[in-house]
Amino acid sequence: MTPLTRQTQYQQQSGAAFHHWILAACLVIMLLVGTDVVSIVLWQMGLAKKIEIVLLIPIMGITLLYYRHLIRGMTASPEITLLICLTVLSITWSDFPAYSIERLVPLIVTSGFAIALGSMMSMRGLLIFLAIYFGSSMVLSMGAIMTLPQARGIPPWGDTWNGIYAHKNGLGLAAMTAMLTCYYASRQFTGRLKTVFMIGALLGVFLLIASESRTSQVIGLITMSALLISQIVPRLETIWAIGFILFAILFVGTIAFLLASPVAEPLFALIGRKPTLSERIPIWELVWPNVKERFWLGWGYLAHWNENAPHLRFYASKGELGFLPHYSHNGLLETFLNAGFIGVALLFLGLMRFFFSVFYCMRHIPQRDPFVFVFVLGMMYLFSNITESTLLSRMSSSWIFFLAYTTKMNLVARALRADARAHYELRNRTRRASQFVSKPT
Repeated sequence: MTPLTRQTQYQQQSGAAFHHWILAACLVIMLLVGTDVVSIVLWQMGLAKKIEIVLLIPIMGITLLYYRHLIRGMTASPEITLLICLTVLSITWSDFPAYSIERLVPLIVTSGFAIALGSMMSMRGLLIFLAIYFGSSMVLSMGAIMTLPQARGIPPWGDTWNGIYAHKNGLGLAAMTAMLTCYYASRQFTGRLKTVFMIGALLGVFLLIASESRTSQVIGLITMSALLISQIVPRLETIWAIGFILFAILFVGTIAFLLASPVAEPLFALIGRKPTLSERIPIWELVWPNVKERFWLGWGYLAHWNENAPHLRFYASKGELGFLPHYSHNGLLETFLNAGFIGVALLFLGLMRFFFSVFYCMRHIPQRDPFVFVFVLGMMYLFSNITESTLLSRMSSSWIFFLAYTTKMNLVARALRADARAHYELRNRTRRASQFVSKPT
């Protein structure tokens, strides 16, 4: 081995080690920012929020370190990039611009980090990273539940476990994602690592049940069943994915029909819930007139939910909610409020690009498991935003990872299309050259 070869090999090993250390730092920072672990452990909301804001500095530093990946990811998902830019511009028509700016800063930093993360990692690496993150959050949640009373129930939810999240639904969503991602990761390894990820998946199942988050439990059952079905229909993944989409439309339509029917009350009583979806439907009915009032551009980022906004107390009094809502519990409505119809249109186009990329890759790449799983993650994210909202959420692991895997999916599809175009042009040049050589003089 020549000295030059040894130097090149050393540089490659050093670069890989540095990259791994960066990813480890990303994991730790994400656990502190993407969950409520700081608030739960310190139990001092003011101090916890300050710590979370300070943690944005290393996030921004890592993003700038990989700025080329940030630019590459932004161009791969132009609709989502434009949606974030529109949200930033919304401060110009916000009723509370200072309030919107204060909350936009974390959104911009974490969204940029998510896009860079999706670009810099391989598809397999990103999915394993998700499994490690959500598996770790389950371990931390279990530790918090065993040691901290505030992790075993925050009023008004009584004794319902919330772990390292501020709400039982937060734990439910994380547990559902841990169940899926750790199960997927367990199939990528053998031996001890397989066992570790299987334990993570089982812990996710346990905490999903313990969270008593009915929405997450139903979504978890649907998505896990869909993932298992995909494994027994090899080479039919495209048909399976179309069937899953049709089932999702039918399922949501059936639930909407049942909620408007007389059988809603006894059916929901079976699962210990009311047909108002824990007062979500009254909130949606109250919010919609305000959506129509500023239909095209919305109210500005989170300005609609400023505590000084006059319509908030009107919501509580007219809807007899008994509390002041601080968001709409629906991703579509929340996007309408933040960025209007234009923002919703950009989001729709971004989702269409993502699903088109998934189908394109499933059609042209024989090894389809990663794309099937990313498709399941995308469907799970859409399901979860029916009764909750993490779209354009400023410090949410769900939004961060949604941006990361959609960015990666779009990049893979773009590279595949570029490769296909290159092969097509090469064949054309070869054909023209052969025709020229064989042409009689």
